[in-house]
Amino acid sequence: MMFDHNYLLQLIADSVEENPELEYKAAGALQRDDKKVMEITKDVSSLANSNGGVLIYGIAENQNNKRFPEKIDPVDCKSISKEWLEQVINGKIRPRIHGLKIHVVAIPGNPDQVVYILEIPKGETAHQADDKKYYRRHNFMVEPLYDHEIRDIMGRQNSPKIMVDFEIVKIEDYIQVVGGKKFFHYFLNVYAQNVGRLYAKYINVTLTVPKRCVNLQKYEGQNEALTQLQLDNKVRDLVEPNAERYYQGPIAKPKQYGPARHEPLLPGMRTAIGQIPIHEYSTDSGNTISWTLYADNAEPTAGEVEFCDVKR
Repeated sequence: MMFDHNYLLQLIADSVEENPELEYKAAGALQRDDKKVMEITKDVSSLANSNGGVLIYGIAENQNNKRFPEKIDPVDCKSISKEWLEQVINGKIRPRIHGLKIHVVAIPGNPDQVVYILEIPKGETAHQADDKKYYRRHNFMVEPLYDHEIRDIMGRQNSPKIMVDFEIVKIEDYIQVVGGKKFFHYFLNVYAQNVGRLYAKYINVTLTVPKRCVNLQKYEGQNEALTQLQLDNKVRDLVEPNAERYYQGPIAKPKQYGPARHEPLLPGMRTAIGQIPIHEYSTDSGNTISWTLYADNAEPTAGEVEFCDVKR
């Protein structure tokens, strides 16, 4: 997502309401007094303790209809700099929130007037505000966490964090040439990436795609419009042919594979878990890939993307 001036204008024009993962704050929320600093740490840590999200400093809410943006209310970056905001967040929230980003959007015509957009990831553990309490976002409010909720959040460290992504590859068919025209095969490559700190032993992805996009009959499902595919991190090792089997002449010994096993995905690693033949027209808009990912004892995650938005 491009966090720029047009993004802010679009939020206002579309009257995008606040939600558990989006919050607006006017410029006055950023001040150097202790009370405001405390509120900053509560707002930021509460998002990290929930599902993460976007916190915008520099948009005023509609006074008659709370939670809706009314106008840009820029921050004076000479008095409230990005560096100061980073120091508050990194120095007063414990433990530090890894992966947090602060985007600075300058207001056209006045470089001293900016909006700060904080991109806050879901925390890998519970984060404590400057008042030594833990908070979360709930029903548009910042609320203290109960003891069992803190324990649940801290338990995130006991589960792997896996992401799924896709790539479409185009491979030339060197055999099939008709009338001087070359033909190509298209494949949807599916990858699993470990972005956490724990390794994952078992990975399973339930993929749902339009049946018309898939280029093999064996992938046809029961639903007339959609088909589901099950992908995982199982591998089979190539082994030597059985020594007791003997073939004469030009007959080759067939490849033999060992039993299926799960290949663990270590932190930072990315691995292919499937390659699906697809039709060329799959990249037309309107064809959506949906998935649900399961990994060890982690909570299932889900998402979707259109074929036309997949990396090529």
